Amino acid sequence: MLGVIAATLVGVWFYNTAPRSGRPAFSWAVSGVIVYFLAALLWSLIVTPGIKDAATHNQSGLLIFIVRYAYIGIGLIAAAIVNTWLNQSAE
Repeated sequence: MLGVIAATLVGVWFYNTAPRSGRPAFSWAVSGVIVYFLAALLWSLIVTPGIKDAATHNQSGLLIFIVRYAYIGIGLIAAAIVNTWLNQSAE
């Protein structure tokens, strides 16, 4: 649920920043959501299994939090980097 809310916010953010760079708003919003989901998916497939294994053996609250929600932060960071980088190159 939180991941879908974050993806929606990324789409709205990219939609609102599209006019500054002269990009079509809808396709830029879709691009932002794709960047978010790709980063989150890669994190979930590559990093989460190792952390999940450690969390099941340790029961640390921090590890369980990372297993459940870190993909959201990684997706948001990736979207922010792409948006900032591509908007700077368009100016």
